[in-house]
Amino acid sequence: MRQNPLLPLFLAAILASGLACPVQGQTLAGEEVWRSGTGDRVLAVALSEDGLSGAAITGERVYLFDENGTALWSYPVSCGRSVAISSDGEHIAAGGNQLLLFGRNGEVLRRHTPTSRVLGISIAADGRMVYAGTGTGLLAFSSDDEQTTANTSWSSEMGDPLGSVSIDGEGSSIVAGGDSGKIYFFSRDGRLLWNYRTGSNGVRAAISHDGSTVAAASPQRAVFLLNRHGRLLWKSPADERVTDVSLSGDGSTLVLADGGISVFNRDGEVVWRCVTGEETRCVSASPGTTHIIAGALDGTVSVFRLQPETSPAGTSSPDAVVAAEPSPSPEETSSEQRAALSAAAPVAIGAWLAALAWWKREER
Repeated sequence: MRQNPLLPLFLAAILASGLACPVQGQTLAGEEVWRSGTGDRVLAVALSEDGLSGAAITGERVYLFDENGTALWSYPVSCGRSVAISSDGEHIAAGGNQLLLFGRNGEVLRRHTPTSRVLGISIAADGRMVYAGTGTGLLAFSSDDEQTTANTSWSSEMGDPLGSVSIDGEGSSIVAGGDSGKIYFFSRDGRLLWNYRTGSNGVRAAISHDGSTVAAASPQRAVFLLNRHGRLLWKSPADERVTDVSLSGDGSTLVLADGGISVFNRDGEVVWRCVTGEETRCVSASPGTTHIIAGALDGTVSVFRLQPETSPAGTSSPDAVVAAEPSPSPEETSSEQRAALSAAAPVAIGAWLAALAWWKREER
């Protein structure tokens, strides 16, 4: 009896689809790389793209640390609230009563005194643009090598204090979290493209490096994940009040400061959690989520290194979060949502169609 050649190819397609699926029970293992002290409560932290340089700010000083946790320098600030670092670690921006832009050696390159205190801050990859959330809205500053004062490129008055500001890797999309509970999404030139009302006050918001995903969290113990068009992917209650949020480069991993440090995957499952012993207030993750920097109320700044770790088969996290996204209508299905589907489907279908075409050709 002639064996149908389609059968082994069909089985190969099934096997390929299984290999394309992510490993179930995937968790992360983490270790503390270094720990340093500032002597005052840490209000914000930032990490360079390679995870080798970290910045922190207290109410009175801003700090830059190297890969060993050694403070390279510190500089006095007035009512410090926020800090950011460029991708290459060459520029550091700090916000409080003043906006300050530093070189890596601690030299003040630019300064600006806005009419309202800088609450949240973010910096472009090359350090040439700084975005500041203030008590009234969002300001964008450009730096000129010939000037020591930052120039205001544009402003967007929201009438809402913006406690957090985040930009994507290209600087084309800007996200801010407002005290009112709204998430704001701006274009590069300051146009407000959309806003999302969370129903929680004092939200902190972040955008992934590739610009695909937005995350927000609030002290009212709520976490939100949206796509770049403002569509809610899921919402979850948190066990503790959340004071800060960071995203991986592709939006697949969320990092929360919730007293400790909690790391979620895109499905809302906890993949790593660390109770530091001090109340962690702020976090920042490298794009690959290989490193996390955290700041605590006791003045501690810590960096953790993470790597994949597979849990025993059949186990699942008791802290898994239930997705709460309604089924989209056909016209609402976006490229981001299609990308979130399992890779198994296209692999299996492609292999099946190829096998079918080959078999028909052989039959002829």
